[in-house]
Amino acid sequence: MLRYTSRMQLRINTYIDGDSFVHTCDARAKVLLLCAYTATVFWIETWAGQCLLGFLCLVLALSAHVPLGRVLAMGIPVYMMAALTVLFASINNQVGFALGCFYGVRMILLVLGSFIVVLTTTSTALTDALRSFVSPLRVLHVPADDIAMVFSMAIRFIPLMAQEVCAIHDAQFSRGASFHRGGLWQRLSAWPPVFIPLFVGMFRRADKLSVAMDARCYGVGGGRRTSLRDYRMTRASVAVSVVGLGVLAAIAALF
Repeated sequence: MLRYTSRMQLRINTYIDGDSFVHTCDARAKVLLLCAYTATVFWIETWAGQCLLGFLCLVLALSAHVPLGRVLAMGIPVYMMAALTVLFASINNQVGFALGCFYGVRMILLVLGSFIVVLTTTSTALTDALRSFVSPLRVLHVPADDIAMVFSMAIRFIPLMAQEVCAIHDAQFSRGASFHRGGLWQRLSAWPPVFIPLFVGMFRRADKLSVAMDARCYGVGGGRRTSLRDYRMTRASVAVSVVGLGVLAAIAALF
């Protein structure tokens, strides 16, 4: 008799609630600084600059009271990619081990900066920030509201897919699927019965969502969509943006 002892769990909520200045800063300012941080990561060419950026990420994470263990655990796939980068660079005589390590650390710094923004910003705030950034494109007849809506729905479908994966995994395991026993091929062959109903269920959800949006006359009339709240950047967020851009520009210039 098979005893049901395995339950799949996925962490689907990335946002960590808090009241630090990193949390309260406007999402548009954080996205802008993240873009500048990304450019700085690719611009600097010294280990001193990378160490300074790593120290900056550490200070922001501690200021936001973000658990460092969770941040480091989220970056495990990136560590594997960085290790492969170092390995292939070591094999290539034109690159070398030292330069491979430099590129690997660059990848890690890039992802850690993104994690700080994601962990301290809600998906709704990120969607509103995207809508604000693409809104000037309305003069070029770009559907800015539709782009923001698609981005918002994509974010909201991520936890739904995670919940479906967990539910289908548990159901298949209760029926005797070998997810944790046998060889590699046996374990891989147990996953198609999970992904097939997953995609079928997601298409059904998407179809129901499209019917619901059509029933509510979404997109009819071509009017500009309004928001319940008026998103205006505070003076503190503007000051953080200016100071942050100045610091990143100084790091890029000096290192």
